Amino acid sequence: MKIDGCGQAKILSGQERELLLNKGFLSQRDRTLNELCFYTACRSCEARQILYSDIFNGDKIRETLILRKEITKGKQATRVIPVNPKLALSLEKYIQESQELLKIKQLVGQWDYKSLTCNDVFDENNQIICPKCSHNVISTAGKSRGKQLYKCKKCAYRFLVKTAFVESPELKDRVLQLGVYNSQSYGFLFANSSNPYLFPGDQGNGSISRTTVKEIFANACKRVGIIGAGTHSWRRTALTEMHKKKIPMKVIQNISGHVRLSNLQKYLEVSREEVEAAINSLP
Repeated sequence: MKIDGCGQAKILSGQERELLLNKGFLSQRDRTLNELCFYTACRSCEARQILYSDIFNGDKIRETLILRKEITKGKQATRVIPVNPKLALSLEKYIQESQELLKIKQLVGQWDYKSLTCNDVFDENNQIICPKCSHNVISTAGKSRGKQLYKCKKCAYRFLVKTAFVESPELKDRVLQLGVYNSQSYGFLFANSSNPYLFPGDQGNGSISRTTVKEIFANACKRVGIIGAGTHSWRRTALTEMHKKKIPMKVIQNISGHVRLSNLQKYLEVSREEVEAAINSLP
């Protein structure tokens, strides 16, 4: 067991977990992916490769989820983990918001952060204005590379605006709430019916990449000011929390999938206060 980390990904406090989940992650997909790591004590590389059918039976969440042998470290054995009620709620919300996002994508097409902010060419009433002179009498002037070209009738300035949300500006605020700032790099669930993964990769193909998962977590930590944490923090935190609650080591080992108890013990953090209390308890 490690005392206060000693070089490993930090253990997340309850406050840090709440910060990450409520303010760090932008989309429900990102929250659900990370909650899956915490509420199953699985590795992020396992979570990103989980199949829809490993958790869902049709549109219903199973009582237990499956971490298939082929996606586990060392491919040692399949693990079956009960679905925590909080994880179930997160999964349900992820499904609901994925269905909503897919409808928006089918309606407006692709978008990115520029088409959401539109470089100040929309006024407070969502009317297009000239970014040079702020005049609001604007005419369309054809399209260029998928973007709408506009011309100001006052100063003749020509400028481009992404076509996404130009005709459906009321959806812009909803997309911002859903936290998907770039549809081209976001893996839409249900976009590709032949893709079995719960967390699809770019354009709905394959599974979300290891690099993307790490970037999502790192960016979330930056937003809320958490230092020293990594995607493995969820696993270490979950296992340490179970240990603190006096869960038998054999049960924790069954959940973590560690073959050797000695490997599991390396994950568990013991605070200096706990060590001091143990020493002071001696007669």
